[in-house]
Amino acid sequence: MPREELGRLLEELAVQLERADELDESERAALEQLHHRIGAALASDAGSPEGSGEAVADLIDRFETSHPTLTMTLGRIMDALNKLGI
Repeated sequence: MPREELGRLLEELAVQLERADELDESERAALEQLHHRIGAALASDAGSPEGSGEAVADLIDRFETSHPTLTMTLGRIMDALNKLGI
């Protein structure tokens, strides 16, 4: 169940990225890289995307005040990763 939840959250993040005009290039690149890394690990069933938990935590700190909606989604992704033991 946590893997499916994580997949849904990644889809939600992708939609938010499409709509987020206020992101600068480095912010968008960091989010897209995280999305790709976690998505690739889920698709290949290769286990945990190494370092993703730390990357999510860093992005939560970075976007906490400037992008609250993205921060909420990232927090939920972090919870799903924790449920998977990542």
